Amino acid sequence: MTDKKQHNPLYGLKLELLLTEISASYGWELLSDALHIDRFQYHTGMKTTAKFLRSNQWAREKVENFYLYQYKNLPFPDDKQLTIPPRDRHIDCAQQQNPAEITEESIARLDKAAKLRHYDAVSGGKKTKREVKQRTEEPPYDPDNPWNR
Repeated sequence: MTDKKQHNPLYGLKLELLLTEISASYGWELLSDALHIDRFQYHTGMKTTAKFLRSNQWAREKVENFYLYQYKNLPFPDDKQLTIPPRDRHIDCAQQQNPAEITEESIARLDKAAKLRHYDAVSGGKKTKREVKQRTEEPPYDPDNPWNR
């Protein structure tokens, strides 16, 4: 566990603290434009934003990548490293610098990083009425097969 702590600045960092640091440095409007997350444009509070990021892995990883490679200004990794979630990567923290300015190039790199990750469907979300109905609906009755076997 100490190995993970030494090689990743995200280790032990709470999402609220991460959001506070980047929003204080860049502002919510700029974050919304750079990360293409509409939730930041209509910032409703730190608690709800953190809840949104916890329930949407793609958005959380996009913010974590932004934190690492824009705010902490660490060297951008290769494509193989980008396929690993940000909290599981081994990152050289010694090259940490002041926050970088947001440019078109940096936005393109973050978009590329987001596209390299593949996400599984989250089963913990609320189901729509249609999904619930499809799951609980009885199969049609077949007189030739009364027990549906």
